[in-house]
Amino acid sequence: MEQLKGNKISNSKLREEVFNILLDDATETPEVGKFYTFEYDPKFADKLKEWDEYPLVYAMEYKKDNLIGANVHYIRTTNSRLKALNNKRFPKKTIRQYIPKRADRIFFEVKEDEVELIGTLPLENFHRNR
Repeated sequence: MEQLKGNKISNSKLREEVFNILLDDATETPEVGKFYTFEYDPKFADKLKEWDEYPLVYAMEYKKDNLIGANVHYIRTTNSRLKALNNKRFPKKTIRQYIPKRADRIFFEVKEDEVELIGTLPLENFHRNR
C-alpha cells in the first residue's frame, strides 16, 4: 500500500492492488466474526434496487449456507463508517445476505489492524436499478 501513496490511481486499479495484497489471506469459507472483501454478482441483481459489486463485509452468521453480513460500504460518511468498524455495531441498512458461490468462493480476509484503512478506501462499486 505504501507504494500507492501520493500517486493518482483509478478505483479499479486500487481495488486490484488491494486484492493482490490480501491474496495470502484469501479463503473459500469466511469465518463469522471476521471482515472480508470480495467480488460479488448477486443472483437477482436485476431485481435489487442497489447492490455493491465489491463489498467489505463483517461476517455475522450463516443461514442455509448463505452468509449474513454487514457491508460497511452502505455507511456513507467516513466518520460513521469508522465508528461502526471500531464498535462492530452496524446499522440495519448494512445487513445483507450473500450466496458464497456468487463470489466465486474467493473471500479476501481483512485483518483487524487493516480494516480501518481498507474501510476508508473507495473500493465499492454500486450498481443501481431504476
